[in-house]
Amino acid sequence: MTGKSLKREQWPITPEIHARIEKVYKRDTGNGQVRALARGLGYPRWKISRYALKQGWTAKSTKEPPWSENEIEILQEYAYLGAEGLRRKLKQAGFKRSLAGIVLKRKRMGFLKYLDGYSACGLAEFLGVDSHFITRAIEAGRLKAKRRGTSRTKQQGGDIFYIPEKAVRAYIINYMNEIDIRKVDKHWFVGLLTKWEMTTEF
Repeated sequence: MTGKSLKREQWPITPEIHARIEKVYKRDTGNGQVRALARGLGYPRWKISRYALKQGWTAKSTKEPPWSENEIEILQEYAYLGAEGLRRKLKQAGFKRSLAGIVLKRKRMGFLKYLDGYSACGLAEFLGVDSHFITRAIEAGRLKAKRRGTSRTKQQGGDIFYIPEKAVRAYIINYMNEIDIRKVDKHWFVGLLTKWEMTTEF
């Protein structure tokens, strides 16, 4: 004993509880089963739901309407925000989606593979500039980026850029004079510069 008492988790997820949650989510939900499970375990419902979400299990619910092009665009642009952040972005645009629906759709569309990079709009938001600033830097060759290979037409603004974090870091280091540090999201900025080692690979 070191004299320090370990903090006991209030609602621990044991292997047995994990199995019970998995069974409910994979077999039958939508008719109060999750609520009944939480009540039976003496756990808050949010604890069960949040754990299931982390495992990638989604509850069956009333069928959601088809996703619109605008919703999918938001989902792709802000995939890095996570389910809660995406729901806020969708709500700001006038759309209402469940967390489970967002997680499932993002997974099906394959947007998770872009979580180590940014779209032009996403990066612009962190740097405190507009998206045209980012596209100009890309077109001038100062900021390296790839196209995501979407089916967006020229009228819709064309294919969306994918900008890896390494490229963003290199741009900031090499072209610091182009950035107004007062407008940059400071927490994101520090995290970005300390996360990666110096590299010229792309």
